Amino acid sequence: MQVFCRKAIESDCEILKLLEQEARANLDHFRGGSRLAEEVRVVGDNWPKQILEASTVVLVAGVDSVVMGFIVARRGVSDSRKFSTIEQVFVTHDARNIGIGDALVAAIIAWARSEAMVALDALALPGDRETKNLFERSGLVARLIVATTDLSN
Repeated sequence: MQVFCRKAIESDCEILKLLEQEARANLDHFRGGSRLAEEVRVVGDNWPKQILEASTVVLVAGVDSVVMGFIVARRGVSDSRKFSTIEQVFVTHDARNIGIGDALVAAIIAWARSEAMVALDALALPGDRETKNLFERSGLVARLIVATTDLSN
């Protein structure tokens, strides 16, 4: 069993759409999930455009040419310093713990270094221990906790 990781291509768009739907269905299980769903837009039918967008990199990973996970990072600039933020990372539930997530994060770190980024941030929800552990295994550690309250009621 060989894990692969590569840039997403147009033929990946249908599986990306399905994986994104699965990922978004899981957001409700975590505190802040509904807010994150509002802030990180649904790609949905726009995956062909998303994989070509210059401000974003989309990688896919899986086993034996079957895509089982993806990662999306967005480029940013602050004070002329380039950085990137991992906005989405997801591996389908049945394919976890075989190295797909680790391959995705390692590849995005390598990409960020090759692009001369000064920092790589990643979003993880409170209580999402699997995602937090994935990031920490790769050397990404918490640098900011955002506390909030809903004032719309």
